[in-house]
Amino acid sequence: KSVLSQISECSRVALNDHISNFCLERPSTLRFFSYGSNMNEKKFREDTLAAGFEFGLENVKKSTLQGYKRILGNRSRNHGLAFTICPSQNDQTEGICHDIPIGGLKSFLKKEGVLLDEPSYELVLVCVSGEKNPVLTLKGLKPSNIDRLSQAQLLQAYCYVCKTLEGAERWSVNCSDVLRVKENIQKKLTKTPSG
Repeated sequence: KSVLSQISECSRVALNDHISNFCLERPSTLRFFSYGSNMNEKKFREDTLAAGFEFGLENVKKSTLQGYKRILGNRSRNHGLAFTICPSQNDQTEGICHDIPIGGLKSFLKKEGVLLDEPSYELVLVCVSGEKNPVLTLKGLKPSNIDRLSQAQLLQAYCYVCKTLEGAERWSVNCSDVLRVKENIQKKLTKTPSG
């Protein structure tokens, strides 16, 4: 209940819906779709520990979200820029589904910027392949793009993208779009000022 009072109305509706309709079989966990750096087990563990309740990626299954595109387009305090999803009829986003223990929900939402006074993400319910019920995922609330980043923020984003790639490769997730983003950031980082 304390978590519900600290999240946006949209996140609250999605979380309540998921808990009341889809958590009957496993009431101690929530099912989640991750498509960014949360696919990286080591980083995920470190981040949840730093947020107050350490847990890892459990009950992982590679999944696909149809009708959405993954973009590096959400402003992030910790990463400069982070991945989000946006509707795109002819696209799909590969990622992983995994369990979030109820006891770790608050630390997970804290690390994701859902609990902030001005949240950077909100919870939404989506249907993904291989799951019989809708699962929770994150949608960015602070649009930005690579061209707005300082060199320091570009470097942060580059490290974030590399962590995402490590995780994607671990679970055999198609990460060709993430590779293109990495190459784009590399080009921007290696450009030297003219003059």
